[in-house]
Amino acid sequence: MKRSYTIALVALTAACAARPADHELATSIAKGLVAACPAGSSPADESARNDCAGKLTELAVLRDAMREPFIWGGQTAGAGYRLDTSTNKFNARVWRRMYLSTFMFGSDYTIEQPPGTDTTVLHIPVTFRGAMPAGAYPYPFWHSAKKWDAYNYSTTVHFIIQNGVVPGALRSVDQDTTRPKVAHGWDGLWQWEQDGVQMPYVSIYEYLLSKGNPYADTLNDSYRALEARMRQNNCQACHAPDNQGNSAQLEFFVYPNQALAGRHDIITQLTKNEMPPKNNALGLTAGIADSAERELLLHLARDFESAGDKALGWEGDNKTQFQFPDPSAM
Repeated sequence: MKRSYTIALVALTAACAARPADHELATSIAKGLVAACPAGSSPADESARNDCAGKLTELAVLRDAMREPFIWGGQTAGAGYRLDTSTNKFNARVWRRMYLSTFMFGSDYTIEQPPGTDTTVLHIPVTFRGAMPAGAYPYPFWHSAKKWDAYNYSTTVHFIIQNGVVPGALRSVDQDTTRPKVAHGWDGLWQWEQDGVQMPYVSIYEYLLSKGNPYADTLNDSYRALEARMRQNNCQACHAPDNQGNSAQLEFFVYPNQALAGRHDIITQLTKNEMPPKNNALGLTAGIADSAERELLLHLARDFESAGDKALGWEGDNKTQFQFPDPSAM
């Protein structure tokens, strides 16, 4: 009993000792965000957004602290700052460049240390760039009126910080419905072409990677081959933004950039033959019965994983994958 008490006391002391450093990190991140993407631009200014995206991609204080995969979603009322439900997994570079850049940041941020936790929360006020062309968004948020409202009306982004690491961020549950919102009609298309360019253009590797990245073409080819085969096996039904499979933490495969977050998990799932999972919401047969088909998917997935690691490594953005605990073992 005494030993357990000592361990708990040491853990508590370490957590308390870490808080000043986390507060300092939160302050540095906030200042970096405001400097990179200050509030005041027109919500329709696509050029300002792309300038912001470039600065956020290279914002070292945030880049170096982000966990891989990075968790993003809307805050759930009554759930505090939990990241384990109704959220998405993203590659850290993808999230900074594609998602975070859709916001402008106010300088009147606050930093909170929720009582009884080792968590520091940076609350930074935001204004959404809601009047840009449709292809400038990571995907058509307006497929769901609730999702489109959540982005347009969110007042704050909460960054979660724990012992020098930023595992995720949440759009605030608080909304200001007096803010302007551009109406969009949902035509059911996740992707489309405009002047020969695939839309949303921010979802392709040409937008994510630096010019001259020697692995960009290989990454694109490996993704296209994997995505086509996954489509034949109905995998996209569960890995699209509408989350028909009701995943607690969703991974996208319908877009090139977003798919990078799942490049490791898909190999684990195919190896264990856990995709589709048992008792899935769509009533799909669990696993892939055809072993040859599963081996082909595994081969394509490994090619994609390797290309993704090399392309991100060339950018200095290939982080060690965080291993989430197995719920069945807890």
